[in-house]
Amino acid sequence: MRTILTVVSLCAFISTAYGIDCYDCESLNDPRCNQYFDPDGVTQTDCDDADMPKYLHKYERRIAATGCLTKVHEGCNGGRRYYIRRSCYFGDPENIDEACDTPDLYVPWANLISCTVCTEDLCNVHAPLNGAHHTTNAWPKLTLIGLTLAAMTSHFMYRLSN
Repeated sequence: MRTILTVVSLCAFISTAYGIDCYDCESLNDPRCNQYFDPDGVTQTDCDDADMPKYLHKYERRIAATGCLTKVHEGCNGGRRYYIRRSCYFGDPENIDEACDTPDLYVPWANLISCTVCTEDLCNVHAPLNGAHHTTNAWPKLTLIGLTLAAMTSHFMYRLSN
C-alpha cells in the first residue's frame, strides 16, 4: 500500500513540476494568429518564464502559470475580422472570469466574443467564435488528484484496520 501511495505522490509531483508551453501571439500584429491559426513560426512561450499580465500585479506575488488563454474579440465596427490573443494563463483554470473580463490593451473598445483556457502544452490553437467562457482539458489533473486522494484514503483505512 505504501508503494502505491509513493508512486501516486511522485506522479502528482512530476506533473506539477513542469511548466506549460503556450502559443503567444495576437492577430493585430501577426496574421498567423487569426481565426485560421497557422502555428508555423508563431512564438511558443514557456509560461514559467513569461511575465504575468498587469491586472495580476495587484496581488504582489508571482501567480503560477496553469494554462493557455485564447481571447476572441469582435472586429472593428462589428466586421467579420476578429481580434485574437493567445497567451499564457495565470491562476485557477476553473475561475477564468478575471482574465476574461479584463479588457485587452490593444483593443479595449472591442466586444469580447469568447474566452477559453486549456491546460495542456500548446493547446491554445482553437479560437471559438461562439461566446464561450470555459476551461478545457482539466480532466487529466483532476484524475490525478482523485487518484492521490483515493490512495491516501486507502492508506488511512488500512492503518485504521490494523
